[in-house]
Amino acid sequence: RKAVKRLSYRPQSIVLTLVFINVVVFLFTSMVRFPLPDSVTGRIIASGNILLIQAINTYGLSITLFSLFPVMIKNSGWVWQFLTYMFMHGSLLHLFFNMYALYLFGKPLEERWGNINFLFFYLFTGVGAGVVTYFWNLWRNPYIPTVGASGAIFGVILAFGLEFPDTLLLLFFFIPVRARYAVFIFGGIEIAMILTGTMQRIGHFTHLAGILFGYIYYLIWIKKILRFRRSKKFPAIKGIGRFEIRRRKRILERSEEIIEKLLRGEKLRMKDEDMLNFLRESFLTSKTLCNSEDFIPDSELCLKCDDFYSCLYRYIIERSGRYLTR
Repeated sequence: RKAVKRLSYRPQSIVLTLVFINVVVFLFTSMVRFPLPDSVTGRIIASGNILLIQAINTYGLSITLFSLFPVMIKNSGWVWQFLTYMFMHGSLLHLFFNMYALYLFGKPLEERWGNINFLFFYLFTGVGAGVVTYFWNLWRNPYIPTVGASGAIFGVILAFGLEFPDTLLLLFFFIPVRARYAVFIFGGIEIAMILTGTMQRIGHFTHLAGILFGYIYYLIWIKKILRFRRSKKFPAIKGIGRFEIRRRKRILERSEEIIEKLLRGEKLRMKDEDMLNFLRESFLTSKTLCNSEDFIPDSELCLKCDDFYSCLYRYIIERSGRYLTR
């Protein structure tokens, strides 16, 4: 009896999968039109739901069914729209900028967190932004549908700034700014546009809600995951033995490689970033350190010291001339 091999699909990249889904949905909804059969129209009219007919005639069937349409959610209970609106886009330009930002900022996060953790973060942020947008538009104008992944994208940008704060970005393609400040700039722009009523067709409140929910999820779940992984990769020291000394020497060798890369301005690998984060946490939690000039990395005395990792981090930033702050 031959065993039947089950076909299974495991995406190598959630980011690329999300980009692919968004592109396919946009092409499908843009190129394929579904006319509403007369029989269905007659039933809707008979039920007295004239609003639904008007919405379909104005926005089309796909936008009416799958965008974030407050009046439809309230009257008909279409709660799936809190999820599906993220995969709908109003124009090719709208789709391009959202997917470009998703790939640019999302790929490094996925590599660091893992694809499942990134997917949950993305969906939580997008759905949370959708819920806030629903209540905002229900009060302001419940007859306007909202589409786009912008809420989730702004959450991704926030997380990128928290994970890679010193990365240099080109704001508006020509203004250099570090990632940690980019989120504040984007958030400030959104608040200013809400207060001034500028570009009202853009979901500024959705963008701010995405930043908020992204930060909430990051604090509640992502930071715990990262802390757990680093504790596994660099476990707490229980006595300084010969095996710990060997490990510290290996970390010291990697540190010299990192210093050379920083001096040459090269991009660090994920495992280098993880090691720097571990050393930085040790440095920030250390209460007493000796003078930096007293630190001799390969000396037996320093290798056996409890503050070795803290001093090593200070040694790296002093040697490389790059201050990796919180």
